[in-house]
Amino acid sequence: MLEFLDINGERIAFRRAGQGPAVLLIHSLGLDCGLWTRTLEALSDRFAVVALDCRGHGASSNRGGFTVEAVASDARTLMETLGHARFHVVGMSMGGLMAARVAAKAPSSVLCLVLCGAYVSVGAAGPPRIAATRAELANTSMADFGRAYADDTILPTSDAAARRFVAHAIAKMTAGDYLDTIEAILTADITSLLPAIAAPTLVLTGSADRRAPPEKGRELAHAVRNARFEELQGAGHLAVLDAPDIFNSHLRGFLTQGRLGDGATRSTGRHPPR
Repeated sequence: MLEFLDINGERIAFRRAGQGPAVLLIHSLGLDCGLWTRTLEALSDRFAVVALDCRGHGASSNRGGFTVEAVASDARTLMETLGHARFHVVGMSMGGLMAARVAAKAPSSVLCLVLCGAYVSVGAAGPPRIAATRAELANTSMADFGRAYADDTILPTSDAAARRFVAHAIAKMTAGDYLDTIEAILTADITSLLPAIAAPTLVLTGSADRRAPPEKGRELAHAVRNARFEELQGAGHLAVLDAPDIFNSHLRGFLTQGRLGDGATRSTGRHPPR
């Protein structure tokens, strides 16, 4: 069931399930808390799982503008309001920017951090991509844009329902909210925050991820204390949709025991905790 809270001047939508240690899930660009449907099912027997809609996504408002800082504040305030003083935090792609910020700025609140298909910065590639998206959306409906994004992102071997979900979620957004989001996330750089992350960290990357490929995941893991990298075979940028059972097995294993699940490649270049 979708619930709502008024936070930081916004109406934030979220879903929750289960009881136990708290887990916050932050979705990727253009999507919403529906991204985590299978994850809520996989974790709710042992954890209190909360998945929010970021500003301008799903059923959440975007009155004050989308920034990494603002959405991270929304997420942290949501957890505090729900009574979770300490929690695990999981971020997928764009959500990794917010998850990392929460972990860096509120280290006493974060039990562990999981970054999936995540990145530190897109660097010089950001402005051209923003300009290209702005030009495309001037002549394309969000429905057509969503279908093209889904076809380009979800692997051909994945469940067709995953492709439909991505296309539908993006189609529900306004062009203004989508552009507001990419302008924020494609100019963000969290490099300076990484040394402040103290929580045990898992970086997950799909072996077929073209947007944040495995080498980027290894670099991210190397920059965070007490972090390790795992490569998920048969998954692309949205591993939770391409390979939900494998993804959720690895996530559950890390949250409960900090161990590797089946089907991953452990990074050979991982540094020891420092």
